[in-house]
Amino acid sequence: MKQSKWILLLAAFIMPAFFVACSDDDDEPSNYFKYDGETYELTHGMLVYYGQWWGDGYNHDLYLFSEGIQFDDEEFDFSGTGHGIFFELYGPTENTLGSGTYNYDPDDSGDPFTFYYADFVINYNIDTDAGTIVDIEGGTVKIERSGSSYKITIEAVSEVGKPVTGYFSGTLPQYDIEDFWKTEPVKQMRGF
Repeated sequence: MKQSKWILLLAAFIMPAFFVACSDDDDEPSNYFKYDGETYELTHGMLVYYGQWWGDGYNHDLYLFSEGIQFDDEEFDFSGTGHGIFFELYGPTENTLGSGTYNYDPDDSGDPFTFYYADFVINYNIDTDAGTIVDIEGGTVKIERSGSSYKITIEAVSEVGKPVTGYFSGTLPQYDIEDFWKTEPVKQMRGF
């Protein structure tokens, strides 16, 4: 009996140390994109619905940003400095971006579950147009949607053939470009 008490007491002291020793030492953010050996944190994003332009798909622009980039929904304008990634996705439904795997389409057919134009920015100052901009020219974007919450997995390829990977989980506000066109002309944005 005495021996089992010591074993329990010893286990009580060893178990917490075991869990601390096995804790994840990575400081990697939960929402991010990776490129060329570096990880860039993403904190927020948005979707802009443009309707049907050509093909059978509906155009939904996906923007994911770091903390330093802001969007003014009254002026429909970006500002600040930071990192971000953009995809012009063609979904199967109007108004909301549907779940599924979206594949790069070099022909820009506008068919559902495709994307053509995509890019990302690193240390980019939107106001001065200074920083790094890299086009994406291949890969997939997996979208899992539940209401306004999204899980997004990125497995893409940059214009120079380097992998671009990423993940984002969170709520994305959605804007309809028609709401902005009602007040003043707005040109379709293409990336950053």
